[in-house]
Amino acid sequence: MKYIKILAHRGYLINEEPGNSIPAFQTAVQHRADGLEFDVHLTADNRLICFHDDTLERELARSDAIKDLSYKELTSIELSEGITIPSLEEVFDLFGNKVTLNIELKSQKKGEKELVEMIHQFNLTDDLTKLIVSSFFYTPLKKIKTIDPEIPTGLLCQSSKNQVQVARKLNCNAIHPYYDIIPSNWVKFHSPRLTTVFHNFYFHRSIKKAQKLGLFVTPWTVNSEKYLKAAIQRQVDNIITDNVEIALELRDQCLYNKNDISPDLF
Repeated sequence: MKYIKILAHRGYLINEEPGNSIPAFQTAVQHRADGLEFDVHLTADNRLICFHDDTLERELARSDAIKDLSYKELTSIELSEGITIPSLEEVFDLFGNKVTLNIELKSQKKGEKELVEMIHQFNLTDDLTKLIVSSFFYTPLKKIKTIDPEIPTGLLCQSSKNQVQVARKLNCNAIHPYYDIIPSNWVKFHSPRLTTVFHNFYFHRSIKKAQKLGLFVTPWTVNSEKYLKAAIQRQVDNIITDNVEIALELRDQCLYNKNDISPDLF
């Protein structure tokens, strides 16, 4: 049984600490997460900060776009009392080469050069097993590989169908397929016919194809116990989850007692 890394989605959120914040990351590591998944954006003055959305609307009820605000403005914003939006430098300084970092590049039209420069500044290429840059968008993945072909990249996707073929065309090292119950608000992304079961059919086919071709597999955001068990049994490489402790328990249970988790879940 291979060792599957458990990556905390935007940090440890059970304590209701703001996602993508330093306290959420620290708590995730304290709870034995193998790594962190987080999002980065480029500011108006070409600095990188950790934040999920393109705007401040959902977190702070402000319509400001991240790309229109400066580094100083953004890093002085309080997400909750005493907790501010972190810079990527802070995250790299605290966690670089210590835990696995899954960096998701968001939809900004630039920032790849700045990210690669910072990766080298903090010597994160010293251990490439603890680094991956992921994105839903093809252009940033292409640019990262053009600047430094050694940096591992992963293609994020909401449907696993054809993901392996696209990932190979982009010279990615991994696929990051969605794997859990399809939310009801995903109708705009999926045909109503693409039920959770049908979606998982493609996911399972993608795993086999990816592993055969030497691609890593990192499903997201796997929260239900049923799907965590299935992902572990199918020997993915990493799992991005909000439920760090449950995922660790199931992973460790599978490592030490293979008979406790049945492979015949679907």
